Amino acid sequence: MAGLWLVAFQPAQASSQYTAPVYAEEDSFTEQEVVVGRDRWALPGTLTMPKGEGPFPAVVLVHGSGPQDRDETLGPNKPFKDLAWGLASRGIAALRYEKRTKHYAAEMKDIKNMTVKEETIDDAVAAVALLKETPRVDPERVFVIGHSLGATLAPRIAEECLASQRTRIAGIVMLAPASRDLLDLIVEQVEYIAGLDATISDPSGRSQRAGER
Repeated sequence: MAGLWLVAFQPAQASSQYTAPVYAEEDSFTEQEVVVGRDRWALPGTLTMPKGEGPFPAVVLVHGSGPQDRDETLGPNKPFKDLAWGLASRGIAALRYEKRTKHYAAEMKDIKNMTVKEETIDDAVAAVALLKETPRVDPERVFVIGHSLGATLAPRIAEECLASQRTRIAGIVMLAPASRDLLDLIVEQVEYIAGLDATISDPSGRSQRAGER
């Protein structure tokens, strides 16, 4: 994924329907609705479980920046659903959930001085705790897979699991984490996307100038 643009809403077209990846064996797993966390910030999620007795290794999928649904949907693309189905087809359970800033958008908007702890970390820790208590999941083989912001925060999620839950995760997988200053990354991303068609449109030009400031 080169980047993400916010554009005016367009009605869904038939070509935007989700198509399962070829590696997903849909008869090899089941899905069930779950709740991640509790009380004020409880979040709906989906647990994808391989068929069989287990115990199975399991992963928590942690979103990138911005309000994201459980699948990280962008047009017809649902990368977290792809991952969950692919992993479950290979005997690995996967938990994905709505991001707090999407499911509770109005409430989060009113929070002053919000940090990544409230936006991402706390819910990822709750998801880990849920997996460790799930029947047929091996609590000693629970991993965190983070994408973008989720990848950047994965080490902190592991630390918070140990600090608040006194439990260790088996490991972290970091997909496209930020390894440089975020402002530099914003400018580089805009330049790269604009360069794909050798022109900088007015909206992307404004984004670039904002990043440079």
